[in-house]
Amino acid sequence: LIVEIAQFRLAEGVAEEDFLKEAETIQKKFLKKQSGYIDRELFKDKDNQWADILHWHSMEEAKKAAKVLMKEPLAQKFLQMIDPSTVKMFHLTQVKKW
Repeated sequence: LIVEIAQFRLAEGVAEEDFLKEAETIQKKFLKKQSGYIDRELFKDKDNQWADILHWHSMEEAKKAAKVLMKEPLAQKFLQMIDPSTVKMFHLTQVKKW
């Protein structure tokens, strides 16, 4: 099991409601169709720091989906809503689950 964590802030002037609409579009029209995709959670703290957390069956599938997403026309509006200077990406392999 792979956990992918994208930590970021929204770009200047982006309304949370608009971002959530685009996140929903990505979920339904892109992520659910990707090989190895399991599920996704979206979090936000009091300082408007976001974390998009996805679970994948393998590292290869997670990385392939990320590459495809960057070129996906459907995803461009979603990606433009994120401040690129704040993005931190993590891919973690599950070691143990209790």
